[in-house]
Amino acid sequence: SAFPSAGSQRSCAFIMKKKRKNPGVGVDFKRVKSKVGRKLKRANETKTDYTVKSINLPNQNLKTESLGGSGDENDTVLTKRMVSMADLIRQCRHYSPKIRLNAVQGMLELLQAHDVSRTGQSLSQVLQCALECLVDSTGKVRKVVLQVLVSLFRSPGGPSRDHQHKLKPFVPLLLVHVFKAMTHLSHDVSVDGIEALSSMLSHLGVALSQQDDRFFRRLEGNFNAILTQLFAETTNVEARSKFVAKLVACVESLLELCRSRPGGRGGELLADGEGRAAPAPGTWSEAVRRRFPNECDEFSRLAGDEEADLGVQRQEAELFFNLRRLLGIFKVHFSGDGEEGDDRRAGSYVDIARRVTSCLRLLLETHPDLDASGVEEVLRETSSAFPVEAAGAQDGGRREDVLAYNANCVGLLLACVARLGGEGSEGPGRPCPCGVLDSMWGLASRDLMAASRGGAALVGAEGESRFRMLASSSVRMLRFASAAERAAMCCELCEILEGSEDLEAKRILLQAAFAEDDYLLRHCPDADRTRWLQVIPKMIWEAHKRKDWRTCDLGSRVLLKILQCTPGLGDAERDTLQLQLVPTFAIQMGKGTMWGPFVSLGRTFQSDMASILYYLSPLSDKVVKSATACALNPDVPEGACIELLYALTTSTEEGKVSSRVHFLSSLLLESCRKQTGRAETVVQYVCTCLRTTFVDRREALLLLLNRVTSTITKPSVPLLCSLVRVFGEVAQSINFEEEGSTRDLCESITSPLAFILLKWATSEVKEEKPNQHAARLESMWSAVRRATFLVPPLIGLFGSYMAEGSLSLRGEVQLLEAGDVVLRSCAISTVLYEMVKENLVAGAGKGELRTCLDTIEHHNKKMAFSKFVYLRDSFV
Repeated sequence: SAFPSAGSQRSCAFIMKKKRKNPGVGVDFKRVKSKVGRKLKRANETKTDYTVKSINLPNQNLKTESLGGSGDENDTVLTKRMVSMADLIRQCRHYSPKIRLNAVQGMLELLQAHDVSRTGQSLSQVLQCALECLVDSTGKVRKVVLQVLVSLFRSPGGPSRDHQHKLKPFVPLLLVHVFKAMTHLSHDVSVDGIEALSSMLSHLGVALSQQDDRFFRRLEGNFNAILTQLFAETTNVEARSKFVAKLVACVESLLELCRSRPGGRGGELLADGEGRAAPAPGTWSEAVRRRFPNECDEFSRLAGDEEADLGVQRQEAELFFNLRRLLGIFKVHFSGDGEEGDDRRAGSYVDIARRVTSCLRLLLETHPDLDASGVEEVLRETSSAFPVEAAGAQDGGRREDVLAYNANCVGLLLACVARLGGEGSEGPGRPCPCGVLDSMWGLASRDLMAASRGGAALVGAEGESRFRMLASSSVRMLRFASAAERAAMCCELCEILEGSEDLEAKRILLQAAFAEDDYLLRHCPDADRTRWLQVIPKMIWEAHKRKDWRTCDLGSRVLLKILQCTPGLGDAERDTLQLQLVPTFAIQMGKGTMWGPFVSLGRTFQSDMASILYYLSPLSDKVVKSATACALNPDVPEGACIELLYALTTSTEEGKVSSRVHFLSSLLLESCRKQTGRAETVVQYVCTCLRTTFVDRREALLLLLNRVTSTITKPSVPLLCSLVRVFGEVAQSINFEEEGSTRDLCESITSPLAFILLKWATSEVKEEKPNQHAARLESMWSAVRRATFLVPPLIGLFGSYMAEGSLSLRGEVQLLEAGDVVLRSCAISTVLYEMVKENLVAGAGKGELRTCLDTIEHHNKKMAFSKFVYLRDSFV
């Protein structure tokens, strides 16, 4: 039926009753019934009757640290996957490519964050493992290995010579594995080997430069082997242009490193099997070899060096031949036949040709023993398709490559002309050097003009390097030009510098023209030298405004060089140059002084500018005032101040004592008026000049005293004290014999001396603490000791001051005035007492002393000052 019967309902109820035999299960809130005599537990009671057991895990005793943790420096670092370097090295030799990839990635992770010393493995172990993986069959593994090598080459704290010294012993090992990868049968492995060598050359320059010459010979031999294998195995070399581009870049880096290697062969490969230096051109050993070639060859044969010499020459010649062949293959794609527009890889071909041209130039500059016939062929082949026009290159990067190729061609052609002797008749199939020179100069001058005037800005290291090469090559061309052509070239170079709008271009031109080579300096016409002189001061000021201190130093050095080679400047040219040099020192304005680069730059610039003044004498008043202001500036070092002052003194009109003394007096007045820290230096300098630069020191001293005292309008203690000090220093070198000269000196110096002494004595009588004039007292007594003839007139001047109550300078300037008779008499008595104490009145001056004491007693009847009483009892 559809509905259950009553019996079935009873059976269901009975079944439900049985299922609820355990009440409280599945119920959210269980209600416990309370019974009589049973204590209930609290609902929030915590059990405390539990026990603890300890276990020991061996891995917890290891000192480990995860990547990025902050543990002790001695802890062994782990990767994020908690793997140590030792495990990673083992995993790098696993058969599974995936495990090897994870292992090298873990090595890179550790090396990028920590030094090798913290990985628990030595540098040799890590380096050996990474080099073994350089020829791995998996490309992803090799790419990560390249990053591992870069991390090993780089110092953790930035570029460091110490880190490269640590890697120096491993350079031969690096070379073996790198060339193993470069000569691998797999093309991808060989490309990665080139990448490894490129990283090695770029990051380990110091370590590579310290290798012996056999290392460089081995590098050249390996390059020749790779190029020979490339030509033999591949019919279409252009198909491996990526590999060739990287290979040629490594060859260029090697030749640059070989040329700039310090302490080696000076850029010339050794012809010695034992690491001995071959004679460099221009040295005595080269002269001996040229003078006695047979004897030197016999000595080399007996020493066993002939075979090594021939081997090295073969390496050079083979590398030169391979590079020429490579240049011929890739140069046809942009030689002007229109193919470059259709070839998508033409940009890579231009870059290869540019680098090959640079390599040939470096070989010609550093290896003078190359075959002349091969050099003539390079000259003919390069000049036949020179220059390559960049107008058709739409891509900006490719246009820059074409310009760089032309610049390298200029250097290569110039090296060929220099190697072949420069001048000479035109041989069969050989272009005339004069015609090559004209084409080179046309391209170089055009590109220099465009770059310096903003037509082709110096953007990046590539543009700056190209501009530098063109400037250097332009100066070297002057060696092979005739006198008329040389004059025109010098004039055009000066016009390029005058019209340049780029300060960096000006600096490169100046450095190439005068700092690197002095040929232009020696053969430049006088008119062009004058033009250079007018341009350089403006460049120095412009560089100072831009805070380009390197250009300022270069400008001062070049300016001094040109002046040293110039026979003499006319009055107009000298006045113009002096006027342009005024801002270099200081510009004095109404509200203050605008300081030039002389104050802020270093000692090299300051020394050059001081030396320049010697060649511009006699100096104008503007230059003297400007340079004097710099000399008095406390920011200028002491040595630069003395050097500048001496240049100013000796650059005045020779034979005119008055002009030099006028400068010294102005300098003394200016230093005391400004109260600068240079006052002491100026006083010492004035004393030195009076003692050393004047024949008649007595006349010069008297003239200086008269000039200074005649300009004083009000009493100045520092000025008068400096004047007395100068007199005292110079007086010891003068033999005072003529009475007239002594009288004139007494009239000029006694009033300042009496003024300083009375100022000190007045402070002593008033018991002023501290007495600011006490420090000057010893120098005053020193001056009196060196000129004892001053004692009688000085004591007589004290008597006049007691009688009149005033002290004047030359009867015009009132120095001291005291209306108090008691104060005046006590001050004079104090001075006289000190003179007696210093034993200055032992001979002359006793009569004047008695007269002065009588004058004091006459004007002050009740004088009871102790020092006066002592003097009166002793002398009267």
